Order: sequence, then C-alpha cells, then structure tokens
Amino acid sequence: MNLANQLTLARIVAIVPLMIALYVPFPGHYWTVLVIYVLALLTDYLDGVFARRQGKVTGFGKLMDSIADKALIVSVFFALVELGLMASWMAAIMVIREFAVTGLRMVALESGEVIAANSWGKAKMNAQSVAVFVLLLSLTGWLAPGFFAGLGWWLMVVAVVLTLISGWSYLKDTPRILSVQSRRDQRL
Repeated sequence: MNLANQLTLARIVAIVPLMIALYVPFPGHYWTVLVIYVLALLTDYLDGVFARRQGKVTGFGKLMDSIADKALIVSVFFALVELGLMASWMAAIMVIREFAVTGLRMVALESGEVIAANSWGKAKMNAQSVAVFVLLLSLTGWLAPGFFAGLGWWLMVVAVVLTLISGWSYLKDTPRILSVQSRRDQRL
C-alpha cells in the first residue's frame, strides 16, 4: 500500500466527514464542506503525482482512483440535487455514464486490460469538480451566492456535455473489449 494508494483511499474516507458537515448544521459547516471537498480533490492530484514520481503506478491505483473519484462526485451530486442546486437529470446522466464506464473497465480488467482515464474523461472530471466547487461555494453565502449558484448550474451543463462525449469515447471500444472477453471465455 504505497502513498499514492493511501491518498486514493483517503479520498473515499473523506466522503463521510463531508456528508456529515453538509447535513449537520454548525457554524461554518458549509465552509467545512468546501475545505474537505478541496482537500479531497487535492488527494486526486497528489496520488497521481506520487505514483508517477515513485514509479509505483499500479492497476489497483488506476482502478481505485477512478472509483474514489466517482464515489466522491456522485455523493456530492445527490446532495446538490436534494439542496436544489443541481437538476436530477444532470445527476442521472452523469451517474449512468459512471456506471457504464466502470462496468466496461471491469470487463476489460477480466481480459487483462486496464482502461485508464483518457483526456475526455479528465476534462469531464475537471468540469464536474469545478462546477461542484462553485455550487458548494454558493452555499457559504459568500459574496453573491445567487451568482455562484447560477454559474455553477451552467458549469454543470458543460460537465454534462463533456460527460456524454467522454462516455462515448470509452463506450465506442465496447465491441472490441467484449470480443476479447468472449474469446477468453470460450477458451475456458
């Protein structure tokens, strides 16, 4: 369990205090949510840096990094929908894409292939992360919360578009991956 993988797992663990701070009101709880969210995003950046620098990029790390990202972002999506800051159709599109791509990754993994994030997937994740940050910032009441809520909504629209593009960029490889898996299954 190298440092990069520990940071990835820390991102999953961070979901619990983030959700507690989101739903248990105390002075500054929305600021606490924002800080935890930013720290969780920082672990996403740092785990990749440490893995590459130390030459410890692992299949476990690639897969768990993706799962940690999805767990964090989907948890916050649900909260934002409940709080009325995000439309449920946006969350549905993005969550369905996450399940579809994760399923494809699992099938590919059985065939001995690890599907790492591509540039569309990274753009999608960055857009989602920024949109969530802006929406969480609107909860703090800082400066112009209505402006941040509106900006966050439009940033989320961009994230939905990138979600659809990135989903297609992964799913277009489905026939090839299923073909490899089918040949493997026939040999068993």
